[in-house]
Order: sequence, then C-alpha cells, then structure tokens
Amino acid sequence: MNEKKMDELLKYTRALLLMQLQASSNPKDQLRPEIVLARAGFVPREIAGMVGKNPAAIAKAIQRAGTEAE
Repeated sequence: MNEKKMDELLKYTRALLLMQLQASSNPKDQLRPEIVLARAGFVPREIAGMVGKNPAAIAKAIQRAGTEAE
C-alpha cells in the first residue's frame, strides 16, 4: 500500500476512534461531527464533502471551536 493511501487510512481510523470516544462520553459534551473530524486531521474541504456543508462554514465552525485547520 502506498504512503498516500496509508495516510488517508490513518486519518479515517483516527476519526472513527475520536467519534467513538466522543459518543461514550457525556452526551452534553459531544462535539459536532465536523469538529471531531477536524481534530482527526481532516481539512475543511474534506469535511465539507463528508457532512454536506460549505467548506467556508466548516472552517468557521472549526475556528470557533478553537481547533486548528490545515
């Protein structure tokens, strides 16, 4: 498997792990999926495609949450 595919697989694995951890925590503390995905290493353009939102809106949500976007 080439390095690019491995990097992508790692990002998806991290996202799944973060979502599972978030789901098992206090429901009041759950983050929106776009924030969890950003913390897993996805960029706003990628997240927008996954959740069906505008990349600019995703970037703004990430900024408000204090999560660094690449």
